[in-house]
Amino acid sequence: MPFFSQKTTDLFEQQQRVFTMSAFGEEEKKQDDAGAVKADDGGTKVFGSGSKVFGAGFNPAAFASTTTTTTTTTTTTTGKKEEGGENNNEGDEEDVERECTKEFTPVVKLEIIEDSEAKTTGEENEEILFEAKTKAYRFLDGEWKERGLGPMKILEHKETKKCRLLMRRDKTLKICANFYIDPETKVTTHAGSEKARVFTTVDCSDGDEAPALQNMCIKFGSEEKAQLFQDKFEEAQKKMAALPKTEEEGEKEEKEKEAKEKADDLADDLAELAAKGGED
Repeated sequence: MPFFSQKTTDLFEQQQRVFTMSAFGEEEKKQDDAGAVKADDGGTKVFGSGSKVFGAGFNPAAFASTTTTTTTTTTTTTGKKEEGGENNNEGDEEDVERECTKEFTPVVKLEIIEDSEAKTTGEENEEILFEAKTKAYRFLDGEWKERGLGPMKILEHKETKKCRLLMRRDKTLKICANFYIDPETKVTTHAGSEKARVFTTVDCSDGDEAPALQNMCIKFGSEEKAQLFQDKFEEAQKKMAALPKTEEEGEKEEKEKEAKEKADDLADDLAELAAKGGED
């Protein structure tokens, strides 16, 4: 390692400091020139431009003014946007309200047709002798099957004085029991319930099907209702029995009477033959 004297060392450090300061001065000069060009163009001065000393030429008012202006502009712009947004919302609300109040003409109009037949029930010329809400059953395939639940009536025609039993289902009002009361029908109490009555009749409630002999059961809400029904039913039977016979009913009764007489004669003949055979 070469040996340098103290004087030589001091001289070397002095030259190094001069070189460093000159280099720093050239760098600041470049920055000043660039700041001057921007100032000539009308732009805002660059931080520290126009002075070789750090911080010279700094103008806080300029920055404050710019910031205030920017803030004001932003606020104004935001206000316009918000106002515009409110206007848009009001417009949307108006559109929605307008849609709600609009009337639309249907493509197909359904008119309510008042049918005179729909209003006619067939009970207009009949008086109600008894009425109660009941449940009807039919004995089919070895068991009682429910026929319907609804109002049951015993009706008497005002002119002919004929009595019939009519029952309709709730809501649909479909007929589930309809027949003239036969004077020979026997009404008995159901073996399993005092609230039910059992009888056999020719029911005509099956529409297109031919009337057929049916075993029916009608169940009431209480024993008192069931007993009242049986009493009114028997009264209707008496009224039906007192009515004059029609030609068809008269012919039917005569045929039945003749058949009964023939059956009785045949029974007597068989009894005589049996008696003679016993004597022999």
